[in-house]
Amino acid sequence: MGELIRAGRLGVPAIAVLILGLAPAGAMQSKPGAPAQENGAAQPLPPLALRAVPANPSDPIAVVNGEVISRQRLADECVARHGLEVLDTLIMRSLIDQAIKTRGISVTAAEIDSEIDRDAARAGIDRENFLRALARERNLSPRQYAEYIAFPGVALRKLAEPSVQVTEEDLERAFEAYFGPKLVVRMIMVDSLAKAKDVWNQVKANPGGFATIARNLSLDKDSAPLGGLLSQPISRYSEPLQVSDAAFAQLVDGDPDDKDPSHKPKDGDFTGPIQVNETAWVIFQRERLEPGQDVDRQDPKLIEQMTASIFEAKLQERMKTVMEDLFLQAAVENHLTGQIKLSGQEQSQAAVKDEEVNRVRMSKPEQEIPPSRAEEKLRAIQQAQDDPAGTGIERPVGAPEPPKLPSRGEQPKESDSPK
Repeated sequence: MGELIRAGRLGVPAIAVLILGLAPAGAMQSKPGAPAQENGAAQPLPPLALRAVPANPSDPIAVVNGEVISRQRLADECVARHGLEVLDTLIMRSLIDQAIKTRGISVTAAEIDSEIDRDAARAGIDRENFLRALARERNLSPRQYAEYIAFPGVALRKLAEPSVQVTEEDLERAFEAYFGPKLVVRMIMVDSLAKAKDVWNQVKANPGGFATIARNLSLDKDSAPLGGLLSQPISRYSEPLQVSDAAFAQLVDGDPDDKDPSHKPKDGDFTGPIQVNETAWVIFQRERLEPGQDVDRQDPKLIEQMTASIFEAKLQERMKTVMEDLFLQAAVENHLTGQIKLSGQEQSQAAVKDEEVNRVRMSKPEQEIPPSRAEEKLRAIQQAQDDPAGTGIERPVGAPEPPKLPSRGEQPKESDSPK
């Protein structure tokens, strides 16, 4: 029955039957012991006794064969299973509430409504089906979505908007990205610089075998079966920016100081290893360069559309930064994880305290208590200190930058390898 409610397949009358205990018309017939009807008229029903959800910790939330399951037991189980995720959401909401209160910003119900409509439009479906999908796939009620997703979205938008501007350079880059030339490439992706060097040497020895090498060695599951051919061409200034910049610099622009036209990049040329992130390196081979579109870059309507698109993209990035700044400046005591984060500290710098765990152990010494989240976090931090180069650990502040990328056609040096 709960699935029917979440899927929205029960109308208001049906829900009223379930909640208020009203019987369907066909079921409201006289039964043994029921009051007699006079002249065919139904006798008035006794008043309904509405029950509230138990609120006190010791109140029974369910009774199974006489055994009581208390609200506190249910709450403890919910915290154990989903507490960390829900608490993170509450912490975020609290930070946003404090920020808009400090700045005198308000969020109205109409604005939340518009935000839900906007989110549904982004998903490509209407509002009703959007909310039903959330209930079915993410177990989020409309109220929860409005309170913990739509409301923060509106609030962060208002906090971020004053600092977002669209510049002439933004417009020029956007026009180039949308309407400029596109680079069609094959790609080989590996997970380390050492492997990238090895692949680069293989490609250098046999440029015509790039597609075969991609099929055999590339970690990109979408392009590897196609010989590394990417389904979408690369635009200038597309994200990740360091990847598109390197691809265009090595496969389109070439060395600006080299005036020999025979040295200009051409189809079949390949790049040096390009770092995407800490665990991904790519090598591109140019298939062809698609010419750009001829558009009027002074068209007011086109400029308006481009400006709105750029503004929204920059706003989304700024909203993330605002949330990160709020958390950075906040002092947060998380007693569920045992972490204490001081204002100005990154989350990774938060101290881990075990007083809560020790108190439980002292009060119940006869019970075997599993390791707490705080203990697990403490072990993780200690392990990171013992092995700062371990996988998944962010590069510490002040640590050397990743090795520089070799230019197109340049042999990578062993000294470029991470120490």
